[in-house]
Amino acid sequence: MNPAHGLCAAGFDHPGWRILIMLFLLRQYGCCRATVMLLALVSASTIPQRSTAATDMILSEVMQAALIRNQDLEAARSQVNAAMGRLKQAGRWPNTRLDLSNQSNKVLSTGGEFTRSIGFSQNFPIAGRINRSMDVARVDVASALTEVNEAERTLLADVARAYYDIVAIDQQISLREKLITIDKALVRASAARQKMGEVSEIDVNTASLELERLRQQQTVLAGKRAAVLKTLAGLSGFGVEEGLAVNTTLPAIVPPPPVEELRRQALSQRPDLRLLSLAANRARGEQLLAKASAWEDWTVSLGIERDKLVITGLPRQSTDTALLLRLSVPIPILNRNRGAQSAAAADAMTAHYKRSALQMRIENEVTGRHAQVMRLLDALTAYRDRTLPLSRRTAELARQAYRMGQLSIADVVQAQRQEIDLNASYIDTLAMYLQARADLKTATAGWTTLMTHPVDTSTDQTGGR
Repeated sequence: MNPAHGLCAAGFDHPGWRILIMLFLLRQYGCCRATVMLLALVSASTIPQRSTAATDMILSEVMQAALIRNQDLEAARSQVNAAMGRLKQAGRWPNTRLDLSNQSNKVLSTGGEFTRSIGFSQNFPIAGRINRSMDVARVDVASALTEVNEAERTLLADVARAYYDIVAIDQQISLREKLITIDKALVRASAARQKMGEVSEIDVNTASLELERLRQQQTVLAGKRAAVLKTLAGLSGFGVEEGLAVNTTLPAIVPPPPVEELRRQALSQRPDLRLLSLAANRARGEQLLAKASAWEDWTVSLGIERDKLVITGLPRQSTDTALLLRLSVPIPILNRNRGAQSAAAADAMTAHYKRSALQMRIENEVTGRHAQVMRLLDALTAYRDRTLPLSRRTAELARQAYRMGQLSIADVVQAQRQEIDLNASYIDTLAMYLQARADLKTATAGWTTLMTHPVDTSTDQTGGR
């Protein structure tokens, strides 16, 4: 049987999987080191590399770097090689045994009788045990590949959340910088009016304290940004001494695709769903293996025996040489492996129910995430079109009225704080939208174009027999 057929039958006929099947064939023929090197090259070849020393990285580039550099992913990929090794071992026959025998009465008597034999014995799997073992090992290879996809999906989700945290923090810092510039002008205006005797020192101090409050907030945000940036660097595989600079330009705020389309995408692309399908396939393979193992291997022995008999009262006998052929057939009467077969069948049902439960959770998760994104979009639109322009206009009118002596500094600070609070609420809502959008994309496995070899779970081509 062609060893690639099992992987193709297991539903991995995607072009990316064909590459890995080719790698398995190389490994099957003994090119172990070449397989490891080629697998690393294939994993990296799908990810365009980009120098990060001179320019800031956008989200997709940070994700690409994470897929290349993250050591947890390398650990997951190494398990593919381990599964390939187990598949190779599963196809090996038992070793041939050398049988030696010597029977003599030389120690106990002087008759000179002896019987000596030499031969070879070989176990023959007559019920297809090796083929069934290889079927199980092929599913293990497919599972290892899918676990790489699931590790990549989880990593990309963490990267996106950290990246969007930095985007939101930069928006907060940018807001403080604009307000600090405005407050500096307000402090200068208050100082000028104090010199003219129009306001007291209290007004100048109030404006200065508001300016200091904004500066302290900016310092706190800068520290938070540094911490999140290091978290992102760790996820992306950058060392402590390596610099990671990100481009935090605000992405386009657009509605997601229809929820029905996203649900179909999630069910066809989620690796964790595929893993449960493969778990059911493996259990069915284990059931067939247990059935085949009920018929243990037959043992065939072939050899030569020489013996000499001594009979009292008769002439000396010549040495006889004979060809030996033995066949040992275990009879499955007491143990037919029924317990192992029942356990494997139960495991298959367990995986089936778990897959159904996960599918239901995925559909509800995608629906909920989609609704959250749509509601946050409505809130952002209201902030952008009505609330923020009105708060900016109110604060500007308050500052103009203060310069003209129509309002006190307390009224200006109150209007300005209201503007800050509303802008901060807008940025918080924006951060929630970015995180919700990232969660929605994670729930639908939306970054499959970046993943090493994305799977397709839309069809259940399990290869079960």
